[in-house]
Amino acid sequence: MIVWMGVYDQRSKGKITKSISDLPGIHSSYMDLKEGTLVVMGDVDPVELVRNLRKKWGKAKLTLYVPYDALKEAKIAEAKQKREEIEREALYRYNREIRDIFNDKEEQGCVIC
Repeated sequence: MIVWMGVYDQRSKGKITKSISDLPGIHSSYMDLKEGTLVVMGDVDPVELVRNLRKKWGKAKLTLYVPYDALKEAKIAEAKQKREEIEREALYRYNREIRDIFNDKEEQGCVIC
């Protein structure tokens, strides 16, 4: 969900993230200072989140709400991890050309003493 906060500085960002950190169900949060929005991911009630932010900050407006699906997020993370593993394996199996340098000028041959 995305909550518009109208916050554009680091000090206020710290206060807001500290105020929402104690809410249960938040998996991750991100504050976009350019747009002044707070992006929250997790199983948290949007009404409770906005009420808490309005109580502590004064202005908060819910702009976008998409239900959080933990299984979907886990599948996406697993697919990303598999893709990275395949890329690492491909780099590991990269066949480099091995060149042997053969010098025929100093031929040792068979020496019987």
